[in-house]
Amino acid sequence: MESFRLKNIIILILALMNLFLLGSLYGRASARQEAQDRTRQQLVELFSADSARIALDGDIISFQTPPAGGTLSRDVAHDQKVATLLLGEGLLRSDQGGGIYSYENSSGAAVFRSGGNFDVTLHLTDAAGAQALFRDFCKEFQYEEISSAVDGSSFSASAVRTYDGHRVMNSTVTFQTSDGALHITGTYLPDTLVPDAREDALSGPSALTAFLNTRREMGAVISAVTGMYPCYELQSTAAAPMTLTPAWCIETDAGLYYVNCYTGAVTRE
Repeated sequence: MESFRLKNIIILILALMNLFLLGSLYGRASARQEAQDRTRQQLVELFSADSARIALDGDIISFQTPPAGGTLSRDVAHDQKVATLLLGEGLLRSDQGGGIYSYENSSGAAVFRSGGNFDVTLHLTDAAGAQALFRDFCKEFQYEEISSAVDGSSFSASAVRTYDGHRVMNSTVTFQTSDGALHITGTYLPDTLVPDAREDALSGPSALTAFLNTRREMGAVISAVTGMYPCYELQSTAAAPMTLTPAWCIETDAGLYYVNCYTGAVTRE
């Protein structure tokens, strides 16, 4: 009997501890939600009080954590993989110096540069074939289609690179048929990202505040913010030709704006 009572007491203590933990978690979640609601209301009022009286729906304000930034490491083998998908096998590679490599076979030619820029020309006049190649390229190398159009024998399309589901501004590729060939230009980024250790990235609300301050300085005519999401900004320096910096994309009725998560600098697409 004593053993039975002791077991019940232990079960009761564990149940009470679980209730306490659940209550603590609920309290924290509730406090966090209340803080976010206050922030939403304050931002809506701040944008409304601006001289431009910008409409901001509190529901679009994001509290997501921005992605981690880092430096990309170029791998020539990746360049060749892209060239092979676009031109086919039997490529002749040539080192042009300065980080520039060219690839050529009977189907066409491609040039890849150290900063990620590349261009390809291949003998392909069939719109359906060009469209299929574009879709294969996007699927294989994590590009998200922005637009595409087929007009008779002509095909044109564009896509943007993504990392872990986040778009990379300044990293697009275009496919265009003309003069009996398919021309491909844009930026190819490798898969190897060495993350940085920074933890001071701007939050969504802070990015909106930085955007509003810059709008005032620029005098940009904007009447509504229609959305926002975290993304990357591709930057290039002599020491690091391919760096991904976290940013916030601010969608407005006057176009897209980007807020750098490290500097707060605002740029327009």
